[in-house]
Amino acid sequence: MDIKQLITFRTLAQEKNYMKTSEKLSYAPSTLAKHIRSLEDELQVQLVEYRNGKIELTYDGKRFMRYADEMLSVYFKLQYEFDQTKSAIGTIRVAGGELMVGFAFGDFFAAVEKTQPELTLQVNAICCARVPEWLNQNEVDIGFVQMLNTQESEGQQIVPLFQERLCLMTSPNHRLARQEEVHLGDLNRENFSYTYEDCCFTDEFRRCLAQNGARPASELFLGSIHAVINTAKDDNRICLIPYVCVPKVRQMGLVQLNWIDPFVIYDVILIQKGVYRSTGINHLIDQAKAYAAQVKKNPETSQIQLL
Repeated sequence: MDIKQLITFRTLAQEKNYMKTSEKLSYAPSTLAKHIRSLEDELQVQLVEYRNGKIELTYDGKRFMRYADEMLSVYFKLQYEFDQTKSAIGTIRVAGGELMVGFAFGDFFAAVEKTQPELTLQVNAICCARVPEWLNQNEVDIGFVQMLNTQESEGQQIVPLFQERLCLMTSPNHRLARQEEVHLGDLNRENFSYTYEDCCFTDEFRRCLAQNGARPASELFLGSIHAVINTAKDDNRICLIPYVCVPKVRQMGLVQLNWIDPFVIYDVILIQKGVYRSTGINHLIDQAKAYAAQVKKNPETSQIQLL
């Protein structure tokens, strides 16, 4: 029994599919199957079975999962402690959407590093939808993401920060910029710029457009919020901006549309379940909660709801 086998077992339990597990762990499905068979041979029990079109844990698999979580927790704790002895500076690896880590919490991360010079934050801006995978692969320690709900998955624990709404922004020259009320139906044949197609609120917004009979004239997926803002400003495109980010984007030359039927999104922290959380990570979470309270006190962003 080794750590790779335990990680395979837990990831397969989460994904319920060998191909998805293969994509996350970068192992061939045949290698993953060998990991599982080795565990089963050693324990003399069946851990997984194919049921209702997906991989499910057996009764013994569920029993073993408790021990696997404990062993992996100890492993990651040891890994963290020994990594800390190699450097005089502690490091916390963060991943999150660019709007979250660069705009909503950009000032927060800068203040943390300024006031705690012994701490190094490695902040990675990626699509929020990909953060769970990075956590599963132990590529980062903590995620800052925006979600459509706060329902936890099998693999990640959610620490909710606040609820906000999604906003629409565009060039001051856009025909809708001075319209008193903007409905989804008004957006038919408009041009849009997005960051990622698999962004949760982008996907939801596009679904809402279709439900209201609005068909975009064109859509760009640019992978960078700065590119999105530039195309919105230069080409009269419409983009999606979370409420707390609106003041900074307004300074970059865009205006907010008076969209009267927005949906809510949740700003949360993601942590991998069953993995040791250092004192530094716990402290960062507490600091993030305190920062969210300060965001609430800011008149420009006071309409958030703390969670």
